[in-house]
Amino acid sequence: MAQDQHAADPNDAKPDPRVAGAAAHWGYRFTANGTDYGDFNATLARITRWADWCREWGVTATRYEQFAEAAEDAGQRQTAAGAWQRAALAWHWGKFVFVDDPVQQRAAHERAIACFFRAAPVLTPPAELVRIPYGDTALAAYLRVPPAAGFDEPPVVIMVPGLDSTKEELQATAEYFLARGLATLAVDGPGQGEAEYELPIEPAYEKVATAAADYLQDRAGLDRDRIGLFGVSLGGYYAARAAAYEKRLRAVVALAGPYRFDQDWDELPPQTRATFQARSGAKSEEDARAKAAELTLEAAAAHIDTPLLLVGGGRDAIVPARHQERLAGEVKTAELVIYPDGSHGVTNRAYESRSRMADWLAARLST
Repeated sequence: MAQDQHAADPNDAKPDPRVAGAAAHWGYRFTANGTDYGDFNATLARITRWADWCREWGVTATRYEQFAEAAEDAGQRQTAAGAWQRAALAWHWGKFVFVDDPVQQRAAHERAIACFFRAAPVLTPPAELVRIPYGDTALAAYLRVPPAAGFDEPPVVIMVPGLDSTKEELQATAEYFLARGLATLAVDGPGQGEAEYELPIEPAYEKVATAAADYLQDRAGLDRDRIGLFGVSLGGYYAARAAAYEKRLRAVVALAGPYRFDQDWDELPPQTRATFQARSGAKSEEDARAKAAELTLEAAAAHIDTPLLLVGGGRDAIVPARHQERLAGEVKTAELVIYPDGSHGVTNRAYESRSRMADWLAARLST
């Protein structure tokens, strides 16, 4: 093979390892949750420094905002809604683990919320922004109710994000539940989405599940006796906590959830550790490690008697499958599914894994 005759330019910037790490850890997630592969590649190609991460995703988002505005002006509502969703996701990817510049991060966060809100009424079924009473405040959530399909009133799946996901990102998974006649209620809990700046992460997340279940009791047109819950990543831990202490839940799915969040602290991506520190209200990394230790199922596991589906990936480098395996060994009502080649959240097998989880929930909420 002929050698390159050009000497390496010492001024060439080497890719920031955090940029490469983000692509490696979350690349499948971006495309599985609605970002076009071309947009993912084009955006990453422009980023060599982590400092540019949020800004460059904003460039992609702004292009879709302009496309959406033009489509609305032309009366093309469906096209506009799709573009608003893509814009919201691009803003979300820019801010999801970008805590280095809080001002830039929050601006992207607010744009993500605003863009999705413009898409929400045009989705099928529409997404209604609701507020769930929670202590002295309220949690933002999107409720979507499918057309009648074998149910007088549809069962409901409460959907719980992880450390860095939001109710808007969860909508790609919500489509699988909606297609099976299940309504969805995707909630931004403490430390998540719209609540991440006011409320720190809550280890006892069953408080959120209880607030959501209480809200559903007073919501007409839904089956308040058939409530399920789905959580992903750190939301998988939250899901298991909910299964332990909120007994109105008929069935629970925990995807890629940790048993104890500090167990693999040193192996977590640096962006994940920094994001947890910011959203838990920790004053230092050591304080963050201590707060991560509070997110443990060691006491809760014995209280789980609700049907529980635990799903993980054999190649998950963020929450290894041993976390789900340990919980499965301690809960008699648990079913364990590990995809040997599965990435974090099994997003590299999104259709297969999400169909399986949706079918499992539909079977248990339809009886």
